[in-house]
Amino acid sequence: MHRIVSIAAFIIVLLSWTSVPAENSKTSTVTFCGGPKGLSYEKLPNALKPIIADFNLGFTLETVETKGGEENVKMVAKGECDFGLAPNKLVNKRKLPIDGVVFHSYAHLVCNQQRTKNAKEISDLLKQGRKIQIAVGDIGSASKIIWDSLADLDDKFGPKNFSTMPLGFTKAIPLVMNGQYDCAWTVSGVGSPALKAADYPDSSKVLRLIDVNDSDFNDEDYEFFVIPKTTYPNLQAGWFMDVKTIDIPVVLFHRKGLQTQNPVAYGAISGEALRVGPDLFKE
Repeated sequence: MHRIVSIAAFIIVLLSWTSVPAENSKTSTVTFCGGPKGLSYEKLPNALKPIIADFNLGFTLETVETKGGEENVKMVAKGECDFGLAPNKLVNKRKLPIDGVVFHSYAHLVCNQQRTKNAKEISDLLKQGRKIQIAVGDIGSASKIIWDSLADLDDKFGPKNFSTMPLGFTKAIPLVMNGQYDCAWTVSGVGSPALKAADYPDSSKVLRLIDVNDSDFNDEDYEFFVIPKTTYPNLQAGWFMDVKTIDIPVVLFHRKGLQTQNPVAYGAISGEALRVGPDLFKE
């Protein structure tokens, strides 16, 4: 429904724009909080720039480099960006207006099988008789924020049973492989470069992608998703290795007041983002 409304709004304002001089645009620059340079969140605003320029609506779109979803939400809430991308959980917490889902990201939990006694699902980590050492992502990253939110939903996954390290997945995997950490956690699209890099032939001897299937995680912001067993042949080696995990929608959102203050920019960017975004992030 969000997508239909946004596209319809864009069509209406685009038709009305034909009789309005470009100099009457409310602002000459519209800002879009993306993410770290070269990573997923930056793709969308960069893809939109030439599309918006071709419309010749009297404004330009500028990508703002950020640390990711948490900073995007903070900057849009303060009016420092007009649009942003972030997991829906973060946006709902700030009560910012959501335009629609752009793509889906999924929790991936990779563990050292020797250290975790062949754990197959996240609840098995509670049976180790010790705290689990887990890298949950850099401070401010969507991965760390989502892990922290799951610990809020079920305190068994909090500091009583887990020692968390703020380290990104790519740096953490070698440490999990050699037994310094038990597990590495990330939130990303299926088949992301980081997961593909971890899914190399020898990894099946040590590493396994395990289920993130605790029923307490199924709140209004998360749903469950099954990663087919053929997705990561080495991390999912063995019989019946479909992996159940949580689906974290990443949404397009905007600052309060934008829709009425600058309807042309709002309609154009929101409509095009929801049109091209799903294909841009297609797995």
